[in-house]
Amino acid sequence: SPSPSHLAAPYSMDEIAYVEGAEPTVTQTPHHLEIDIRDDQILLAAKACFARKGFSHALVVFTVSGIVINTLSTYLDYLVRVSYSDDEGGRIYDEGGNDDQPGKSTSAAIYVALIGGFFQIIIMLSSVVVGSITDKTRSYFLVTLLLLVFGAVALAECGVSLDEARGGDVRWSLLLVSGLLGPLLPVAAELGVEMAYPLSENTVLVILQLSCNMLSALFIPLFQAVKNVGVTAAVAGAGAGEEDGAYDDAAALVVGEGRPPYTFSFFLLILLCAASAVYFATFDGTYLRLEAEMAKKREEEDEHGPLIPSPLGTAVNVP
Repeated sequence: SPSPSHLAAPYSMDEIAYVEGAEPTVTQTPHHLEIDIRDDQILLAAKACFARKGFSHALVVFTVSGIVINTLSTYLDYLVRVSYSDDEGGRIYDEGGNDDQPGKSTSAAIYVALIGGFFQIIIMLSSVVVGSITDKTRSYFLVTLLLLVFGAVALAECGVSLDEARGGDVRWSLLLVSGLLGPLLPVAAELGVEMAYPLSENTVLVILQLSCNMLSALFIPLFQAVKNVGVTAAVAGAGAGEEDGAYDDAAALVVGEGRPPYTFSFFLLILLCAASAVYFATFDGTYLRLEAEMAKKREEEDEHGPLIPSPLGTAVNVP
């Protein structure tokens, strides 16, 4: 990788060649601003990003955490109502016997709204807390790996909690997942920016968001399609010509027999999270932006003297 001196502005010829074509060309005059975007801009940006060691690791973490959050957000309504059941008429009753009818704010609907709101709030708050820690310590690798491991454990708890007989509550497990995997989005984005320096943050975020959204759009229907894998006919909805007690033998080898709906779906989420943790453990990138900041600071100290904090909280030069 380039030496720190090559990363401090002004860029070296190698760094100029690295970013050339990867970002839109901006031409500004006193009365005019022109932005030139090439037809293959995305491909050039992706090529430049993947040329950096460690960027693929950040991309995998960002994409997997985004898939988990997007998928759970999509099916949060059902997952929160896991303790509710249908009657023959198709209406949904809560444990108190109240039916959830269109146009009426029942206890079930209100509870779904509350859990959904807390789900998003916890993501935001945990992202701020974890993000501030990683910004100060730059300990992206340790924080990311810990969140991935504990996130996989929380997803496993969600899968277990789908079975009411085991005494779990999937709603609280979902909130735990949001607090563990939600912060991975900003942390992985910052890590990607560190790896792809001196590419701009916007360019890196475009690549990360494109990968996350495309794969989320593919996984979400799959999550729904496999919801009844390993489920008994009685649980999945008897009446489709299957006998009560019939199992999917192939799935039973993985998730067991007679599991509630979405058990195998959560198994896929756990597998994604665990695989990304194993891959991220091989991270071998360099914090290029951090090296650039340190190199620039050393140059300023060599030129103006060391920086010491002032009583006002700002750094001043010592002659």
